[in-house]
Amino acid sequence: MSINDSRETVKNKYIEKKLYGRKGFLKAAKSAKGKWIRFGILLTVAVIVVAAAMFGHVFAPYDPVETDFSAALTAPGAGHICGTDNLGRDVFSRILCGAGSSFSLTFLCIAIISILGMILGAVSGYFGGIIDTFIMRVTDVLLAFPDSVFAIAVVGVIGPGLLNTVLALSVIWWTKYARVTRGLVSQMRSKDYITEARFGGAGTFKILYKYMLPNILPQIIIMATVDIGGMMLTLAGLSFLGLSTQPPAPEWGYMLYEGKSYLQTAPWVMIFAGLAIFITVIVFNLLGDSLRDILDPKE
Repeated sequence: MSINDSRETVKNKYIEKKLYGRKGFLKAAKSAKGKWIRFGILLTVAVIVVAAAMFGHVFAPYDPVETDFSAALTAPGAGHICGTDNLGRDVFSRILCGAGSSFSLTFLCIAIISILGMILGAVSGYFGGIIDTFIMRVTDVLLAFPDSVFAIAVVGVIGPGLLNTVLALSVIWWTKYARVTRGLVSQMRSKDYITEARFGGAGTFKILYKYMLPNILPQIIIMATVDIGGMMLTLAGLSFLGLSTQPPAPEWGYMLYEGKSYLQTAPWVMIFAGLAIFITVIVFNLLGDSLRDILDPKE
């Protein structure tokens, strides 16, 4: 090593020491403690958001569907902290009460698609053969369509409404859960402990439930947590098109639709509803990423 190389090495070490002297602070997010702290903070925020959504009607200062044309399009102020819409309804009250509808639909859809996808994927991966081929070909066909476009097409055929929206999204969103579950089950099927359990007299249901499910569930939980934000955006998009929640019930996506005509004269009608969706999606996306860091077996 030449003298210049030695000097360069010493210089780099000095710079590294100056920049990364506080290794514990800079690498907190990569340590186990830092991951749990990050997860705890995000989980607390998520719980607060969900609690506010579920009990929004208790804290709402006004009736979310009561009209007051004398106060129509009132700017945010002391009486209405988020202003009013074109019918004089309090925007803040509608956001709080609409959160319950948005979260209820989101969680219902996530529960249906995760359970359905996990069951079909487990059956496909465990039994193989014709069953596996049939389920995976159906999955390939559905994956060829964009989620939102397919859901819009289904709702357009069977008609708008909450039940039809849940049905349309459940038809298209289960596919990736099935693929992930099928891949995990296919790998575990040939493991020694599965073979020993089968020779020990364990039936198919017991093997799937007792030996495979504990290894599948963490991945499904991570996927479901990350998908909460995407599902909420999709539901908001369908409501924006008038295909989901019907008026006068408050819902964030439909509030965007109602406020788009007043974007220049009363932008608060859209801004606060959009901000509620934005914050919720960001919180649950970060929570899903944090949960992946904790449950990832590679870490």
